[in-house]
Amino acid sequence: MSDTKKQFINLTPGKMMGLRRITDRKGCFRVLALDQSNSFKKALRNTHQIRGIEGEPTYHEISDAKLEFSRVIGVNASAVLLDVNYGLRQAINSNAIPKGTGLLGRVEASRDAGTPGELEPGWSVRQIKLMGADAVKLLVYLDMGNEQATEHQLDFARQIQKDCQENDILLLVEELSYKRADESDETYAKRKVQNIIDSARALGPIADILKLEFPGDINTLSASEIQENLHRLNETAIRPWVLLSAGVDFDLFEKQVELAMKAGCSGIMAGRAIFKEWFLQNSAEESARFSESVGLPRFSKLCNIVEHHATGWQDRLGIGDQELKDAVDPMWYAGGKTITAAAATTGEY
Repeated sequence: MSDTKKQFINLTPGKMMGLRRITDRKGCFRVLALDQSNSFKKALRNTHQIRGIEGEPTYHEISDAKLEFSRVIGVNASAVLLDVNYGLRQAINSNAIPKGTGLLGRVEASRDAGTPGELEPGWSVRQIKLMGADAVKLLVYLDMGNEQATEHQLDFARQIQKDCQENDILLLVEELSYKRADESDETYAKRKVQNIIDSARALGPIADILKLEFPGDINTLSASEIQENLHRLNETAIRPWVLLSAGVDFDLFEKQVELAMKAGCSGIMAGRAIFKEWFLQNSAEESARFSESVGLPRFSKLCNIVEHHATGWQDRLGIGDQELKDAVDPMWYAGGKTITAAAATTGEY
């Protein structure tokens, strides 16, 4: 039995419950990612320019956009991912999280690519757990060719892993590659696929679930090269993994999703590819119509691909419900320690 299978068979109850809540009935992930901060601000600056609005985007503009997406597009999501700055508690208080939908909290501070990872100031894994979220999401930028920077990022991820274990909450770790300051687009493109695969290998032992980039450019690589890259990534990822969108155009992401699901991926965690044109509409009314008429159908289309082609986490690991049931020690709540018959029968229950 693989170490990963053992880990998931013996998953702690808090992590198991979180995993159940953020996946669908097949154990697949249909997560709407709304945890972006800087990209929302940048997009809303464009919205201001289009609509002739002066000044920077306000707190309420950023928050209201996230809540609209959660409320309208998130109806088909197994879970929504939000940030503490503009979305997490705001969505809970405003009833913007659809009934029965799981909740993930971003733990890291929003920083530029290549910046060393750190916690959002005043924020922690424990707070995410206490507020009732089902899982923690951590993003780490990785350049596997930079040993010093990589070790710092992995140490940061290991600390978050420790915090999640102590608070019994599921951890999803997202990798993102980035271009070096003195690197050409061509050079970066050549090393990016291997960087994604190496990042998955490094983060696998740390994460419960991996969130990974698509390994290659569909427009420049052959179909066989893409399939080989996906096969290598799926084999390297020792944990169930989901595909991120990285803000690519929807038509491209739709193709990536189908290819990744057929290669063994367990779902999606996507945002900007679904709704980024919302910010280009001429009025708030047009944006609201976009959410209903474009954003929701897009996400539904992706969910349909996941439904038909993704591999649920139990199927990926070869774990059946009976095997999970049998793994529960009768005295699990007492640390597996024997309790006397008298003590076990004390009380009204």
